[in-house]
Amino acid sequence: MTQDTPTRDAPPPLTPERWRAVDAILQAALACEPARRDAVVAAACGDDRALRDEVASLLAAHGDVGDDFLERPALASLAPRPSVAERLARALAGRYAIERELARGGMATVHLARDLRHERWVAIKVMREELAAAVGAERFLAEIRVTAALQHPHVLPLFDSGNADGLLWYAMPFVEGETLRARLTREGPLPVHEAVRIAREVADALDHAHARGVVHRDVKPENVLLQGGHALVADFGIALALEHAGGERLTRTGISVGTPQYMAPEQAAGERALDARVDVYALGAVLHEMLAGESPFAAPTRQAVVHRLLHEPASALAARRPDVAPWIDAAVRRALAKRPEARFASAAAFAAALAVPLDDTDPGAGAWTPARPEPQPRGRTVSARAALYAALAMLAAGLAGGLLVDRASLVPPWQDVASAPVPEAARPSSDAGAGARTAMVGEATMTVVDRAGRLVAAIPAERPWTPRFSPDGRRVAYGAFGAGRSTSDLWVTELDGGATRRLTDDDLDSNDPQWSADGARLAYSAAASGGKDLVTASRTGDDARVLARRDGTQFPSDWLRDGSALLVTEEARENGHDILVQPADGSPARPYVATPSNELAARVSPDGRWVAYTSDASGRSEVYLDAYPRPGRRIRISTDGGEHPVWRGDGRELYYWREGALMAVPMGRAARGALPVPGRATELFRARYHGGVSTMYDVSRDGTRFVIVRQP
Repeated sequence: MTQDTPTRDAPPPLTPERWRAVDAILQAALACEPARRDAVVAAACGDDRALRDEVASLLAAHGDVGDDFLERPALASLAPRPSVAERLARALAGRYAIERELARGGMATVHLARDLRHERWVAIKVMREELAAAVGAERFLAEIRVTAALQHPHVLPLFDSGNADGLLWYAMPFVEGETLRARLTREGPLPVHEAVRIAREVADALDHAHARGVVHRDVKPENVLLQGGHALVADFGIALALEHAGGERLTRTGISVGTPQYMAPEQAAGERALDARVDVYALGAVLHEMLAGESPFAAPTRQAVVHRLLHEPASALAARRPDVAPWIDAAVRRALAKRPEARFASAAAFAAALAVPLDDTDPGAGAWTPARPEPQPRGRTVSARAALYAALAMLAAGLAGGLLVDRASLVPPWQDVASAPVPEAARPSSDAGAGARTAMVGEATMTVVDRAGRLVAAIPAERPWTPRFSPDGRRVAYGAFGAGRSTSDLWVTELDGGATRRLTDDDLDSNDPQWSADGARLAYSAAASGGKDLVTASRTGDDARVLARRDGTQFPSDWLRDGSALLVTEEARENGHDILVQPADGSPARPYVATPSNELAARVSPDGRWVAYTSDASGRSEVYLDAYPRPGRRIRISTDGGEHPVWRGDGRELYYWREGALMAVPMGRAARGALPVPGRATELFRARYHGGVSTMYDVSRDGTRFVIVRQP
């Protein structure tokens, strides 16, 4: 039970004044003989049973003070104790140099420190002592180890932890930036596209944690750090430790986990069996505040906040922010549903609903859901927006497709096409051309999905080809046709709601973009007279230069991680397709695999030691793995057909397609000089995918998102 909804036996909040009273009685008791302590506490607390319980709890946690206690002068026990910073500096001397206190909150203090071993700045968070006593050092350090295993671009990592002079602490990177709370205090409501981007980044972090059994329980603007404008979720450590501390011990400290403005109703009501949906609710409240300027149930007191969130519906954002799209408003209201089962089942589902006007969950829960497109009389003109909405509605009907409708007869019935808003994540810039604005119904479409195949975003493009995530996951490069053009160009779309840019604008067929490992350059193929050129350019399309010219077909499939060369698929006249290594300095290419069979779609492992590729040497396409730079020990990864392998950024998982199913294979760490040991392949989801010679999908570095060209 939280301090905002007290029961008859709940203790009063542990205010600074009450803590001083508790501390004074505790110190007086510790100054006495152990046999007299109960009498001292009883006399000092009088009829205040809650106060007596608090002091007794801390005495029990304190334990014996040592055999020499009676030999020490009483005044020594009553002398002022060193500050937390002083004790921390003394206990961690030689390991960390404590500089100053950065912040102080209800559960912890944060100190800036210098990591002497690694020569870096860190932030050390120290739990309040009464809270540490309730949690216990063993429990705290065990849960911190679980939290430290969370490795995600939007989770603030943990470097170190320990118990120093009775202080429970953990060390995190010192982030040069600010909290989301500081940003909101300074600027007020954020632009819609930026608020949605931050929310989706937080959702990615939460989904990563939830998949590993970790629920944050205290998502709020103070726990979201902004570094370079992007979100880092902090404080998984304390929240997780408190979750398992035990209700009775935690209640005696007067501290509850969570902040009323962002608490789900079941959390505010004191329920212990909480799951990931409390974080979905909290993120909905945070996004509401980013858009409206205040939390959805703002009130003068904590008790009033809890009353509102328990009994009142969340207000519609549209009344305060007319520029908030209806699907965003609906998604926020669904995240703020009173009943957990009425919310999104996962943070990933919430993020997907924010990206495009779709909702693949139960429409009866109150979220806005687009209706099924209805045929219109033939001959009616349909705008590019109408075609986009129709395509998205088809995607909502099922990721595997299967719905064939005449695209010239579709208009979304829920809104007039002239006023229908285009999703921010799918809105091209003004120079993109009409062809890039339309997600072609009846032709290939390009979408971003999560590991379950749920839609995250749609990227409108005409006849898209070979999409590739940038190394930071913020952009997708691909080939597509512009308005009225008979050849394809290279395009880059910003996934956070930014513009779509055309990188090439000529009469060549440009395709198969590949990002360098640092994201600074792109390699691609460009059709020339009698063959295809291999071209490299900066990520903005400037500084383009031809790396190699060949009479036949060639296209890049991957960069080596050091940027020294590219893996290239070449169509050889006698031997079908071969894999070459093309040096980046333009010197002649050398064969990597050249056999009478077809070998293609090569992707190098993140550590540069292995190459996965497709070969039909067995009579059907399968995925193989071989050493780099000297092949000859290849093993087969797929067992019943497979094509187009792609590595996860850490090399621990390999993906490939098998008859419309995206498969994931865990890759064990290889002993020195040995090939990695593949695990059992599992199906992630199914889709209408057909790559042919080119790889028509890609995977984000963390393996949480997939961009796919889907066939009709």
